[in-house]
Amino acid sequence: MFSLMPKDSSYYDQLERLTQAIVVAIDDLLEVLERSPNSAGIARSIESKRHDAHVWTRETLRRLDEAFITPFDREDILQLANDLYRVMVGIANAAERIECYGISDVDPKLRQQGAILRNAVTHMAHIVGALRRNGGLNAVRAQLDTIGQLEEQSRKQRVDFFSELFRGSPDPLSVIKKRELYDLLSDAISACDDVGRTIEQVLLKND
Repeated sequence: MFSLMPKDSSYYDQLERLTQAIVVAIDDLLEVLERSPNSAGIARSIESKRHDAHVWTRETLRRLDEAFITPFDREDILQLANDLYRVMVGIANAAERIECYGISDVDPKLRQQGAILRNAVTHMAHIVGALRRNGGLNAVRAQLDTIGQLEEQSRKQRVDFFSELFRGSPDPLSVIKKRELYDLLSDAISACDDVGRTIEQVLLKND
């Protein structure tokens, strides 16, 4: 719909910049999950990206407080910025914990969760970019559906993971470490799904 009211497109820039930082960070996390020889350095690099993302998120919130006109509802911009940052935090915290705990061999199911998260981030990046183009809901329907399916896949694998984790008489410290890592990755996947749901609402409201 044509509008004579100017709209600040810098919010698209901020959201896309956050998303691209996440795309780089998840690739780095996969290296940490594979225990790359430079995992400690990679984890530090991810934490630096998380710090940058924190600054950008705060900048987006500051602009919202000062802006008169926004490209779509303020609460939706706020939700998107916070959920994108939540994805980044999950990635950074997972990498940090692996290094802090000195885990030498990451459980294959944790690597599977990392792969699901990587897939979700890829589709999430596509739909965040589609906001600026505003091609309508049909333009991103496939990606939205795929993110939802990935979130369901993550939930189903959770049952198998915890069933195996508590089988027999496992070492309590090992259980705590693996469970925390799994929860961090799962929450990041859920945050990707939340981003998709918010964008779906934005596109519906502005169709």
